[in-house]
Amino acid sequence: MEIKIMAKEGSKEVDIYSEEGYKLMAELWLKTACQHRLMYEPTWLGIPIIQFPNDIVAMQELIWKVRPDVIVETGVAHGGSAILYASILELIGKGKVIGIDIEIRKYNRVAINSHPL
Repeated sequence: MEIKIMAKEGSKEVDIYSEEGYKLMAELWLKTACQHRLMYEPTWLGIPIIQFPNDIVAMQELIWKVRPDVIVETGVAHGGSAILYASILELIGKGKVIGIDIEIRKYNRVAINSHPL
């Protein structure tokens, strides 16, 4: 299967199963996902998490393999990532999450502090 790529200097067809085709499709998916704000859809244990779903999977795998004692998150937003990290550390049986932000809105702070993790 091929896709036709249009550029200023012309167009060309690329096999989507080739390395070039894969890179083009991945770039197109990322741009489209950003345009449709896909990263704002997921939640983690009831708390909004502003991450792409595949980044959530990558982070849980990294934490599971590294098994850190401390995770420092800069930019807390709604707190979903902090809850994600805390839930994985809970499964591991050790570690804590420190969230740092310039301002954490009151309703986000309440949601984070009242969460079981």
